[in-house]
Amino acid sequence: MAAYQCDIVTPEAQLYSSEAEMVVVPGVEGEMGFLKGHEPLVSALADGDVRIKNPGSDEVTHIVVQGGYVQVSGHKVIILADRAKAKADIDVADAKAKLADVEAKLAGMSAEEAAKTTLPADKAWYEVIVKVAQAA
Repeated sequence: MAAYQCDIVTPEAQLYSSEAEMVVVPGVEGEMGFLKGHEPLVSALADGDVRIKNPGSDEVTHIVVQGGYVQVSGHKVIILADRAKAKADIDVADAKAKLADVEAKLAGMSAEEAAKTTLPADKAWYEVIVKVAQAA
């Protein structure tokens, strides 16, 4: 199957740049998969697991993303995510500890106070990291 370019970029850095045979992203209305030659598309992303099928092998790269957008052209997929982390780089124990810390901080705040912080977004981020890391 034909390969095309896939880039994953966050505000901090370019996390991933390589050829892909297929890319599956978590869209806000469900998962979307892209092959080379897909019609142009721009869509919002949900928090979740981006799966990248590497060309010429059965290997799949998993990248956890939080929010952002995907732009698809016939020869390239660009994912602009608020946050992203390779599944291979996830320390589950550390993510669970950070999730517990955020939950403890949120427990001591009113909903109004919490809304003025990044803690709700941090909680969602650690929840998706733990979920993806523990998935088979």
